[in-house]
Amino acid sequence: MELNPLAWKSDKMNMRGWLLFSKVWGSFSHDTQLPGSDVDYTGVYVAHQKDLLGLHPPGDTLTGEKPDYQIHEVKKFCDLLLKGNPAIIEMLFTDRFAWCEPKWFSLREARARFLTQNVVKQYLGYSVAQLQRLRHGKPVHSKGGVPGEKWCYHMVRVAWDAERIAMGGEPMIWKDGQEKERLMAIRTGAWTPDQAVKEAETTIARIDSSKPWPVREEADEKFLNDWLLWIREVNRYEPAREITKG
Repeated sequence: MELNPLAWKSDKMNMRGWLLFSKVWGSFSHDTQLPGSDVDYTGVYVAHQKDLLGLHPPGDTLTGEKPDYQIHEVKKFCDLLLKGNPAIIEMLFTDRFAWCEPKWFSLREARARFLTQNVVKQYLGYSVAQLQRLRHGKPVHSKGGVPGEKWCYHMVRVAWDAERIAMGGEPMIWKDGQEKERLMAIRTGAWTPDQAVKEAETTIARIDSSKPWPVREEADEKFLNDWLLWIREVNRYEPAREITKG
């Protein structure tokens, strides 16, 4: 199946800037969708300088429905990237159902600079938080607070990616092989919620026991700042090309 990563765009939209990157988001981006799954979108846009510096700057996140989309202004994208937000990290490792301007590639080529200790903690934080909410009888990430297939699927999927990153690897966006089979078993009910909880707990324990993790302490903030200025056409050079000289 081929999906258009720009299907959310409309001629009626007033972006007040130019689109830098767009991708299919959610289960379709992982190839773990069910027949009734919706196609969602996310991306990055660059606000026009005159709008950005005026009295009424554009929103730092544009959202819409039918289809659902969430497009971040490039500065907010950078802020979230430095924080290790999993959805933002995935943008740099997506290679299917995605569209970008050529300037995006400079950041993509440097993506390993942003897989840090904090990224592992952010990924872990999601799975751990859901487990704790369940243990304390609080609503979890699903309709009605019931631990259904979607909640279990996300909890385990994120934990597995956390382990890959903690071991010095990369998040796997497009799922295949045994990992996809196991995730789809969760989604289709072949695994019980208790089985999914046990898998998440076991994975989290392995990650904790493997400290110190062989990953960067901090993201390359200087590189990202140079890239942001270049995107806004304040800098004249492309950071990734400067670094690869010699």
